Amino acid sequence: MQKQILSLSVFVMLLASFVIAGDALIPLRTDAPPVIDGKLDDAVWQQAPSVTGFKTFFPEYGKDMPDPTVVYYAYDRENLYFAFRCFDSAPDKIKTSITRRDNVRPDDWICINLDSFNDQQSLYGFYVNPAGI
Repeated sequence: MQKQILSLSVFVMLLASFVIAGDALIPLRTDAPPVIDGKLDDAVWQQAPSVTGFKTFFPEYGKDMPDPTVVYYAYDRENLYFAFRCFDSAPDKIKTSITRRDNVRPDDWICINLDSFNDQQSLYGFYVNPAGI
């Protein structure tokens, strides 16, 4: 059984990569937000659409990932919700640290880029490493 942990050096370009390809991501609208506890057993995540097939960003850009990552997405009246199911065949090699903000590049990390202006030129990026930094 594969563990739900962060994959190595993943750059998840949700909107950028899929909108450029012509596939808009339509999140699940929910009135019952998920519990933010690291478990993906909420009804929201059971019903939410998902996307996979991501590529690496660093250290080698655009390579197929050795292990899959699945991202689920939903929203309610006030929030966007994303859940990551990251698999890793070598969990003992996951690199993370407690560090200052914006210093996670040496670690394993994931990112959500939101093209909120729909111009494929500017975005809001949210990055996190396995330590939650």
